[in-house]
Amino acid sequence: MCIANSRATNVGLQPQYRPLMENPEACPSVDEATDQTRLQCLLEEYRAMYALALFRLASLDRRVPVTGATLTASLASVVAIPSGASMVVFIGLPLAVVWFVRTTINHARSFEDALRRIEQIEFEINGLVGREAMCFQSRHPSRGQKVGGRTSGETIGAVLIAAITLMVGCGFMFVQTVDAPWQGWGAYGGFLMTVFGYLILIIRRLKKYEYAPQARN
Repeated sequence: MCIANSRATNVGLQPQYRPLMENPEACPSVDEATDQTRLQCLLEEYRAMYALALFRLASLDRRVPVTGATLTASLASVVAIPSGASMVVFIGLPLAVVWFVRTTINHARSFEDALRRIEQIEFEINGLVGREAMCFQSRHPSRGQKVGGRTSGETIGAVLIAAITLMVGCGFMFVQTVDAPWQGWGAYGGFLMTVFGYLILIIRRLKKYEYAPQARN
């Protein structure tokens, strides 16, 4: 990069140029500048991904006590409401359990996405700097074992146990509080079994989930 010499102002004289820097080799090449910019972008994305991972982790930790207590209180209120209104609780509570499990699984999948992207960024940064500078997630003991890591696995297990317990409680309270023929009990039992089967299905799908970013068009 050069600048014109201010002395070359006379007509007919060619302007003289001198380098802006005494040592031209100290100027970074285009490739070096591009790698530096890419490294800075990767570090910013790394921080953003970890912030997202912490948000998902906090959401997973809060789900079981808060939502579980709410659903349990709803089931306990059946004895205090009219029998006609109790049917709304008996139908709505298993559906709320499905929502509870599905949203927990979605948080676990999003947590897995963040972890896998963090792992990719670590590999890319290590490739740019030429050595293994970042390796926490790429060498984590739980890597590749469970979707969303150990925390997601334990949380989903706790959520599934809470869901089964609530559905068993719904079946018991239905038999105890609803005056219905055995066909009604059988129909409600079939409804609970359908909900339970759907929960098992979405849990099995979660185990097969893999982070796969979409290609740019």
